[in-house]
Amino acid sequence: MTKLEIEFFEEYRAVDIICKDMFQTEKGVTEYIEQMERYDTQGFRQIDNWNAKYKMLKHLRWLRNQIAHEAGAPELEQNDLIELQRFHKQLLKQMDPLTVLLKSMSGKKSSKKRTSSQKSAKYSTMDIEVHNKSFGKSAIWYLVIVLLIVGLYFLTRLLML
Repeated sequence: MTKLEIEFFEEYRAVDIICKDMFQTEKGVTEYIEQMERYDTQGFRQIDNWNAKYKMLKHLRWLRNQIAHEAGAPELEQNDLIELQRFHKQLLKQMDPLTVLLKSMSGKKSSKKRTSSQKSAKYSTMDIEVHNKSFGKSAIWYLVIVLLIVGLYFLTRLLML
């Protein structure tokens, strides 16, 4: 693997861990993409560049799969790593497209009179929001652990020289 592929793979792994924690599933980034598909109509109307962000995330997942299951990813560019890092930061700040959409939907629902079916939908949205608030601290720990692992990896490589 090239240095860029290693960096990309490690960054993707950190994002995937956050998504797994966020959704309490083993699917990680795949679950995030599926949730974007679930809320596609609302996201397209309410979030700037929703479709572009969705396509970018699918492309990044495809690149990760190329690295993991093929002989590398010749299509991988530095800009792909930058996009993945940008998405990682958005997740940590809870400014990613899906979180922003769910917060927006939650605010609009609370201002309207709710029927019983709307109340259950409100509950599930609030449940995600409560989880997102607690996920911030664990995400920082994941970041610290990933940075330590990457640092140790490069330190051992340096000592081998």
